[in-house]
Parts: sequence; structure tokens; C-alpha cells
Amino acid sequence: MRKLSVIGPTHPFRGGISHYTSLLVRALRRRCRVQFLSYSRQYPDWLYPGATDRDPSLKPGIRESPDQTFDALSPLAWRSLPGKIALHGSQLVVLPWTAAYWAPFFYFFLKALARDSGAPTLFICHNVIEHEASGLKSWLSSRVLRRGDYFLTHSAWDRANLLDWIGPDRRDRVKVSPHPVYDHLDAAEMDRAGARARLGVNCERVLLFFGFIREYKGLRYLLQSLPLILDRFPVHLLVAGESWEDVGPYRDLVESLHLQERVTMHTRYIPDEMVPAYFAAADLVVVPYTSATQSGIVQLAHGFRKPVVVGNVGGIPEAVEQGRTGFLVPPRNPQAIAEAVIRFFSSGAGSTMPGHIEARLQERSWERLAEAVEAVGRPDPAAGGKS
Repeated sequence: MRKLSVIGPTHPFRGGISHYTSLLVRALRRRCRVQFLSYSRQYPDWLYPGATDRDPSLKPGIRESPDQTFDALSPLAWRSLPGKIALHGSQLVVLPWTAAYWAPFFYFFLKALARDSGAPTLFICHNVIEHEASGLKSWLSSRVLRRGDYFLTHSAWDRANLLDWIGPDRRDRVKVSPHPVYDHLDAAEMDRAGARARLGVNCERVLLFFGFIREYKGLRYLLQSLPLILDRFPVHLLVAGESWEDVGPYRDLVESLHLQERVTMHTRYIPDEMVPAYFAAADLVVVPYTSATQSGIVQLAHGFRKPVVVGNVGGIPEAVEQGRTGFLVPPRNPQAIAEAVIRFFSSGAGSTMPGHIEARLQERSWERLAEAVEAVGRPDPAAGGKS
């Protein structure tokens, strides 16, 4: 059985990357001997944009206990990891890549790993180019990623971005595997009527904007689309998620468009035990990104078999089958958002799209991702034995 080390966040840290790492480790442990090294701290309090990076869930959707934790803010702690990895006998070290914030820590760690262990590394690139990119961030990210041995992206679009940084001669080291669906939260006992009553929503058609509120998520354009939608259908919009920016302009927009009776804003982190209620209440999930590499919200929505309307940006088109599992709309375009929502309700797509989503789940499973990770660095028979 192959031995792997995985470094990344897990409970009690919150957010998509923590859930992703935990679910990946769970799937890998069915195939490999996994050493899971996680954090006791990951961000200084003054730097984190939200209220806290700790998960307030009373019933976390997943717990995958790490073998050891370490202080990710301590260079000495990173320096000690290669020795632990060598003791485990790891044949591959898996690292999540999300943001340039991690560049100094990973750079220091990779130099020590090459000296003390020699185990090859696999970067799982959630975002090659950040949502709020800059020249400095890109420079830092590229310097670290060039030190990796293998890479996995969740879209061909992001693979191309990565090869621009590390060079086309390493294309055989970069694999694409679809982002798995988040289907780990139990919604079995949550029906639509009960969920709407619980959330105080009384409308026949409900839209959901879910996740952290940030400029690139396109909430303002969704709000601007509502008057156009309301000309055809009565709808109610649920906005659920902690804001990483001032929510005042969004509330002002709701008022100026006279949407107070049509929009409910829960601008706080939604704990795991409440997430099923929001998706059970919704007919359609709308997150009209203006920029993005991929979307964990799309994978969460599809995990609940909910269709989506999302921005046609980055690698997102590879995760949404137009007209079958959702609708892709051009960024910053309220008219296009309104047309997609109206098409959804007028065509009866709500009765057919869940089946199309269900049919694609197997190709986007955690087992499929674990298989791709476990195969990294192994000889490929189709390539004449080359890895």
C-alpha cells in the first residue's frame, strides 16, 4: 500500500478548503497509508478578513482527524515536517495551493524537504491565479509552484495558466481531475416546505446566493437583475454567507431597487447543520462570478442536486453543462442573469436538471480524485512505463 503525506487544513478550521482536504484524506485512506499533517494556527487574527477562521458548527459535516498538528505560522514547525515525512516513508507529499499567502511557508518547506526527505510533491491547485490577483502575488506563486514535482488542476483552463508559469516542457507533470461534488452534508430530513418555514421565506420560487460575499462573486449584478425577473415571476432571493467586505452598498442597492420584501440577507457564516436548509429551500442557486478559477459553490449546489446560474469565467464552464445542469452567463450582466432565471422557471427545467446532475456525479466523486492523486508518479503503461 502506497504511503502519502497530506498537509492542509481540517476541522476546526472552516471553509471550502478545509472540507476539501478532509474529504480527500478520507477517500485516500481507503487506498493508501496517509499521514495527515494539519494546522493548529493558519492565519494571524489581524490578517483574516472574516470574524474567525474557526468553524462554529455544532455538528460538523466531516471530521478527519490529523495524525499531527503544527503551528503553520512558525518557520521552525515547517522545518520539522520533512523529518516526520521521512519517518513515515512517504512516497508523495500532497499540498493544497490556494493563495500567495502560503508562498513563504511553502518555499521554506520545499527547500527543507528536498534536503531532508527527497519525497516528491504534488500541488493540488485550487487557484493558480487568485481571485484578487496582482503582479506581486503572481510572482510569489510562480516561484513556489516551479519547485513542485507534480500538479493537479480541476480544469483545463487552469492547467494552461499553470503551464504558463512552470513551462510547457512539464506538461506531462500536470493532470486535470474534475473538482468533486460536496455531498457530505445530510439533507435527508429537510423538505422544501419545512426549510422555507424555518428560514422565514414564503414564496413559490426561491433563489439562493450562497458563500462568502466578495466583489468577484457578482452579488450586485444579481440584485440588479431582480426587477427584470420580477416582471415575469414572483421570486425571493436568499443571500447566505459571511461578508468579507462592507455589506452597506448591497443593502443600499436593495433599498434603492425597492426589493426589501424580496430579499433576505443572512450575512453570517452558515454552520454545517444549517446548510441543508438553505439548499432545500432553493429552486436555483445563483452566483454570477465576475472572475474565478473554479467554484466550490457549484459543487455544493450539485451535491444537493440543485441547478445553478453562474458566471461564464475561468474554468467554471467545465463544471456546468449549459442548459442541463445549469446556465452560464456573461459576467457583469444583469440582463443575462434575468434571462437565465426566467428561462429556468418558464421551461420547467427544475424537473429535469436534477436528473442530469445526478448522472454526472460519479465522474466527480472523491474516489475518482483519490484515484488520480494515488496514481501520481507511478509508471504509466500507456506511456511506455514513464511516470
